Amino acid sequence: MVRNTQKEYRENILLLQEQDRERLAEELHDNIISQLNLIRLNLHDKKPEELNRDLKRSMQLIRELSHNLTPPDLNEIDLTDLLADYLEQVNKNVEVIFRSITIGMPISNPVKLNLFRIVQELITNILKHAEATRIDVSLRISLNYLMLTIEDNGRGFIIENRSGGIGLRNIQSRAQKIKAIYKLKTQPEKGTKFIACMEIQ
Repeated sequence: MVRNTQKEYRENILLLQEQDRERLAEELHDNIISQLNLIRLNLHDKKPEELNRDLKRSMQLIRELSHNLTPPDLNEIDLTDLLADYLEQVNKNVEVIFRSITIGMPISNPVKLNLFRIVQELITNILKHAEATRIDVSLRISLNYLMLTIEDNGRGFIIENRSGGIGLRNIQSRAQKIKAIYKLKTQPEKGTKFIACMEIQ
């Protein structure tokens, strides 16, 4: 039984690593490489200040990608501060409201990391696809349960059309790993709401 659990754990880690590599390749191709290619094609047609702006935007994308790949020092920061620091950076692109209520025990590092990566995945998808002007994030940690809610006022989507996407698979794998139950509510032009709940052990 122990061997089976260890094997399943290793397989989940490998699956997440592979999904992260796919997402990295997708981000590099769709965002950074395409933007740099546009700069190259317009090199002689745009004004220097316009080219400078486009280069700064590409540099920001690379910084965000680097930040997403670098695991935070989980021993030095609690989950609330970890999310607050990340969302403060996102707040430069869209209005972000973050609320947290914490009255429970400290969260373990594996749970912290997986919840943090889930938030990153959701926020990245919102910024990339939703055309939202506001994101509301709520974290509640009680003595026995943790609840995370992320809601945007973007254009929403039909879940069936995105069910096989890398981002949603990543979220599902990470939620399973920490035994969290989650629900995604969305409709076209009515925004998206993500709710995750897990028992604190």
